[in-house]
Amino acid sequence: MEPISILALEKTPGLGSKTIEKILYITPTLKLSGPSDIIEILKKTKAKFKRIFIPDIEDATIGWNNAHEIWKHSQHHDIRIISRYDRNYPKSLLQIPDPPILLHISGNIDAMNRDCIAIVGSRDPTQYGITAAKKLGALFAEQGYTVVSGLANGIDTAAHQGALEVNGITVAVLAHGLDTIYPGKNERLADEICSNKGALVSEYSWGTKINPGYFAARDRIQSGLSLGVFIVETGIKGGTWHTVKSCEEQKRALIVLKHPPDLIGDPKTYGNTQLISDKRADIVFENDDNIDVINNKILPPVGFS
Repeated sequence: MEPISILALEKTPGLGSKTIEKILYITPTLKLSGPSDIIEILKKTKAKFKRIFIPDIEDATIGWNNAHEIWKHSQHHDIRIISRYDRNYPKSLLQIPDPPILLHISGNIDAMNRDCIAIVGSRDPTQYGITAAKKLGALFAEQGYTVVSGLANGIDTAAHQGALEVNGITVAVLAHGLDTIYPGKNERLADEICSNKGALVSEYSWGTKINPGYFAARDRIQSGLSLGVFIVETGIKGGTWHTVKSCEEQKRALIVLKHPPDLIGDPKTYGNTQLISDKRADIVFENDDNIDVINNKILPPVGFS
């Protein structure tokens, strides 16, 4: 099904992702030509799956019109919208249990089909954590990885910056529409990411506002894009743990930075200490020599491409 048709379903009031998945299951190649087609395909879906909500024509028209308005804005701002059926859709994401039906991408779409590594952590890290994240972003970019992170304050920002400082490629996964950059102070960083062959990507369409729940959902994309997830620094609580959970569920390699002795008792590093002591880390990163261990463990013979 074409992205614009899927978008029309997403924007129809009362339709959720589970219903859309059922529609795609029975008619993956259908092209919708208007609001009435939304009603008809839902009737066919209900005949197979029974309990399916069917909106009235007014709501179907709202979905149709909203989708086309979003499409127009996206095209004007050079944002590509692709579905899981597109040949450019990241192959690594197709391996996870719940890949986004649509991706909205600004920048270089090919950046996500390289070998990727997610570098993530706290929004309020120690100075050591910031320095380490920047160094790691540069180190992995120089090794040829796409550095994936979330453009958030702290570790994410430093990881993106480190990759860019060595002219590396980095991808930011956002939890809102691409008409917004959050935090606002990272607008210039977002521009640099795209101008240096990287990309901004979101499963949320143009105009989608920030919602706390969306950040947890986007974390599965960060890990899903990547061969491994590198936890630079996290406390005992925080959003980083959503990425850890996704990493383990998706069977990606979990890499955890071991801090120097004087920081191991710091509350900002408790999460790292716990992951290591609980033996959840596939690789404990103690020095730059560990990059070879990571390469040997996570790089498949021919990557995902």
